[in-house]
Amino acid sequence: MPQVLPTPPEREEPEHPGFQIVHWLRPFGSGLVLLIFILFLVYAFSTGREPIKGYVPPHDGAYYAQHLDELASELNDTVLALVDPEATAEVTGDTVTVTIPADSFVVTRAAVLRYFDSQLVQFEESK
Repeated sequence: MPQVLPTPPEREEPEHPGFQIVHWLRPFGSGLVLLIFILFLVYAFSTGREPIKGYVPPHDGAYYAQHLDELASELNDTVLALVDPEATAEVTGDTVTVTIPADSFVVTRAAVLRYFDSQLVQFEESK
């Protein structure tokens, strides 16, 4: 009589890492992870750091276009004094030239442009 062989046990296929995490967390956990990730992205791309907390320029760009000497003194006394004390601002022709050390050029330039019009200010690296 023919011998009946038992059927071999079914092998489970290995899950991929992403499926394994979803399997562990179940739908509620996966939704929570997605929600936290979305909130992180919104927070990361919507908050900008203020170079000088609470600073508001005393006048607007139109006023400073007429009074470049006041713009230079405001930059020297307030903004540059707090952001980079080695930087200086002086009136040259119809703009204010800000001279910044090379190691802090990018940060200082970004701080000045956050508060003042780019048409009124030009930047140079000090040597």
